[in-house]
Amino acid sequence: MRSLTRITGVLGAAIAVALSVDVRTTRADLTVNVSRASDAITTMDFDDAHREIDGADPSDPSIASTQGRLALHELRCDEAAEMLSRPDLAHKEANAQAADVSRACARVMAATVTERDEARGIEIHFQDENDSALAPLLEETLAAARASLERDLGVTWPRPLRVLVVRDLLSLAAVTGLPYDSARTTGTVAVAKFGRITLLSPRASRHGYAWRDTIVHELTHLAVTRLTVDRAPLWLQEGIAKREEIRWRDPAPFDDRPSPEAVVLHGIEQHLDTPLDHLGPSIAMLPSAERAGVAFAEVTSFVRFYADSVGPTALPFLLSAIRVRDDAAAAMKELTGSDLAAWDTKWRAFLATRPPEPVPSAWSTSHAAGMRDLRDRGRLAELLLARNHGADSLVELTPIPAEAWDDASLRHLRARAFEAAGNGEVVEASLGEPKDVTSSYGPWWATHGRVARARGDEPSAEGAFREAVAADPLDVECACESLDPASSPASPAPRALCDAARKRGEPTFGGD
Repeated sequence: MRSLTRITGVLGAAIAVALSVDVRTTRADLTVNVSRASDAITTMDFDDAHREIDGADPSDPSIASTQGRLALHELRCDEAAEMLSRPDLAHKEANAQAADVSRACARVMAATVTERDEARGIEIHFQDENDSALAPLLEETLAAARASLERDLGVTWPRPLRVLVVRDLLSLAAVTGLPYDSARTTGTVAVAKFGRITLLSPRASRHGYAWRDTIVHELTHLAVTRLTVDRAPLWLQEGIAKREEIRWRDPAPFDDRPSPEAVVLHGIEQHLDTPLDHLGPSIAMLPSAERAGVAFAEVTSFVRFYADSVGPTALPFLLSAIRVRDDAAAAMKELTGSDLAAWDTKWRAFLATRPPEPVPSAWSTSHAAGMRDLRDRGRLAELLLARNHGADSLVELTPIPAEAWDDASLRHLRARAFEAAGNGEVVEASLGEPKDVTSSYGPWWATHGRVARARGDEPSAEGAFREAVAADPLDVECACESLDPASSPASPAPRALCDAARKRGEPTFGGD
């Protein structure tokens, strides 16, 4: 019995030692696995993340929070909310914020319509089912943009690529964690976060916005995050995104109008500029839309100057170096011999050589004094035109000063007033050309398309309607007049867009 007791004691001690070693080893392995999974989630390598943490004990807070974060990135929002709402996780601010976003995501996703393009590996969720008419154009844009980013940055893409289209700014803020006041102040319409793009529906704005370029901008953020494990500083993130947002397509009339350099110089003059390395956590959180606009121009100009100076490999090599070093200034010096401060000095010297370039009236404070009268006259002209009083509408528009006619919406209003007044022969001249206005406006393009089609110039009409839909896809004039009456029946995708625009029920003129 004594011998048995001694053996049992020795065996027990051996088991205890073995267990203690296993616990220490498991804890170390667990830390490594969580770190690897976290990086894989950040870079959207979700299969790798699953391999690291699937089957691990969720009673461990680090496992639970990582699994919750993975669920949120994969749009399994109900599961994410349940995991991240555990009391033992709430003491960490990041977990509490992710839990709030997960609950908001679950509410939004409860009624979404999902469109999947299996061949392209694209998955789009629409909060408003009427927005699903945008799916073919979104898929076409994303596919072209992925190819462009592969060419320019060397990024490869996991599948599926997920996009969530929300109906209003409150939903955008809720499912991304961006403060609503910040989103409203700076006019934010899309966010790349949690491994997906959240896009505000073009219907949320009275006359849309450049939604196709916007989604490419956000896709670029995902690419930079994937390439650097989210280690790129904000100025570089936004600068590359602004550079890439137009490189997926052919050049358009309003690219670089005004040039980012002109906006930067205007911002410096008006004391609206912000040092590159002092932009804060997000341009969307700057105190005004004007400061955000200048900040975007700064980073666009700087990154373009750097890329043009160094050559085609400048950005891919820089992103690769940042992934390793986690220090953009050091990476720049390693690659080029000059750090960020030195490059900033070179860029500002380049700005000083730029010839003077006017900025649009919308950027000019001197134009603000006459804005109220301009708005009042434009609004009254709209209301009169909505009641088919074209001649009276023209009476209101005639006193508007010449410098204000760089506004495409005013030119569109005047052209339609001429039509209503029976002066159709001056419509095209009244519209002007892209060089006569400062920014794109969907209905202005649609009227150009209709006039070109009437005179038999179908290539010009197609180009104008393409620009119209890119600016304002859910406007009846843009979506429906683009349908070619010579092709009957119309193809399903454009017809669905027209139907969605009509269902929206917005009047062409006189709406709120």
